[in-house]
Amino acid sequence: MRNEKLYQLRRERGLSQVKVASAVGITQSAYAMIERGQRYPRKETMKKLADYFGLTVDELFFK
Repeated sequence: MRNEKLYQLRRERGLSQVKVASAVGITQSAYAMIERGQRYPRKETMKKLADYFGLTVDELFFK
């Protein structure tokens, strides 16, 4: 199941998967798998993604 919030935030801000992945220190393919729900990110990656989008981990991944 796709992480809709992650997908929407990226699209609303006009960001590419490459840009977001690079900003948090993961590969584009790893980011794409997280966004599509095919991979669950590590805690530190969850934190970096939440910080990047200005949200808490709970808001980004669990609400």
